[in-house]
Amino acid sequence: MNAPYDTSKTDPMLLLAESMGPGGPSGMIERQERQGQREMVNSTVIPAKLNCSEEELVTLGFILGDPVDGDCLFRHAELLAGWKREGSDHAMWSHIVDELGRARCSIFYKASWYDRDAFISVETVYSYVGRCLSEKTTPILDEVWATRDAVKAAAVGHVAQNLKYLGLYENSEDDYGRERAVELRAEIAACLALYAEPKGAA
Repeated sequence: MNAPYDTSKTDPMLLLAESMGPGGPSGMIERQERQGQREMVNSTVIPAKLNCSEEELVTLGFILGDPVDGDCLFRHAELLAGWKREGSDHAMWSHIVDELGRARCSIFYKASWYDRDAFISVETVYSYVGRCLSEKTTPILDEVWATRDAVKAAAVGHVAQNLKYLGLYENSEDDYGRERAVELRAEIAACLALYAEPKGAA
């Protein structure tokens, strides 16, 4: 079983040399974080710090193992068959996706040597629907988790949230406020369309 390298144990002289490379110290930290994401995605571990309960992970089908020897930031874990780890466009965030490609857990891993941290969260149907709305994709339905009724309920929740923010921007006189109001109206329309007829596998 493999885990991300513990960057806090990096030789200070190596860090100094790296910080003198392209981009200086900030470039070195960015490279370290991108490398950390690659190692996270190709690992067999999850963060030991949970923004959920162990019971939630077990219910999802995780087989939770022991802490990584010498690195309490992570613990070993087997995923449900067909599930896998995937990176995102942000170096400090990765996801565990199910057999349908839906993000079911989010993993935060900051690999920088001076402030190393990690945690895992379980995605809700509400957060999944929010991600789909943001990415302009259609939620994939099933009979257990993202059911038709659950997706509709999430769409209603997002309408309520967006209406609250629309009230802050719809009478705005600055460009940002007007643009944000237009975006929120479009998001509300997308939520209403999703509520009317959520499509997907089920």
